[in-house]
Amino acid sequence: MFFQSKRDILYFIAIWGTVFIIILGSFFDTEPIVIKIAYYLIGIISIGILIWIWFGTGYKIEDDLLKAQCGPFQWKLNVKEIRKVRKVKSIFTSPALSIDRLDIYYGKYNLIRISPENESEFIDLLLKENPQIQLKYEAYK
Repeated sequence: MFFQSKRDILYFIAIWGTVFIIILGSFFDTEPIVIKIAYYLIGIISIGILIWIWFGTGYKIEDDLLKAQCGPFQWKLNVKEIRKVRKVKSIFTSPALSIDRLDIYYGKYNLIRISPENESEFIDLLLKENPQIQLKYEAYK
C-alpha cells in the first residue's frame, strides 16, 4: 500500500516559491545567449526535480520492506529491523513534506523521518508486519 506524504504550507511555499522564482527570473534575464541557455537548462532541471519531490514523496510497505521515496531519492529498510516509532515535529532534511513526522528507529543506530498522510493506518500496517515495534505515544494503540 502506498502512503502519500503529508504536506505543510511551509514546504508548499519553499518548493513552489522556488519554481516561481526560477520562472520569473527567466523573463528578466539580459545575459548573453550562452548564459541564457545554461540558466534555462539548470532552471528546467531544478523545476523538474522540485515537482518530482512534491508529487513523488511517499512510502510503501511491501515484502517486509518499508520503501521511502522522495523524488529521485529512495530508502529501503527491513520492517523486522524497526525497533521504535515516535511522533516528532522537525524541519530537518528527510523524505517528508511536513513538520509532523514519525521517527522510525531501525537497526542498531539508524533513523529515518517520514510523514505519512494517514499515520494511524501506516502504524497499523507496520505493527501487523512487526508487532515488536515500540510506540512512543499511547494514541497509536
